[in-house]
Amino acid sequence: MTEDADKRTRGVQRYFVASHRTASVQVIPFDQLTCSGHTVRIADLSIIGVGIESPDPIEPGLACFDEPVSGHRFGVVAWCRQNGDRYRAGISFVTLSHPHEQYILNQLSLSPHHKALRDPEKILETLLKDIKPGTIS
Repeated sequence: MTEDADKRTRGVQRYFVASHRTASVQVIPFDQLTCSGHTVRIADLSIIGVGIESPDPIEPGLACFDEPVSGHRFGVVAWCRQNGDRYRAGISFVTLSHPHEQYILNQLSLSPHHKALRDPEKILETLLKDIKPGTIS
């Protein structure tokens, strides 16, 4: 996590999840532009993001939850590190416009997991239009 991101998250109340809630998330890594599916355990929540645990490492990239988590469908995997035999990752929530959200969901439904996305340049363009500087923690 960068120093600027650390400053933005300092003092944000995190709520640890006592029950074993799982979620399915599809991740588009920034460096590969392929889609990979993961079943993760929600570890903690805050107003700006969610902490997850996974048996496999998760690359930094765009995360799309199959079901909204704390009212959010999209986020950015900001970091991932090994913690014992599991991996812990932090996802910062992002809000996309409805047309861009629908476009990305459609692309994910058309692209099988671990396969190249059909239109990665358009997905990146969509994200850059909706994500303003300083909105990702």
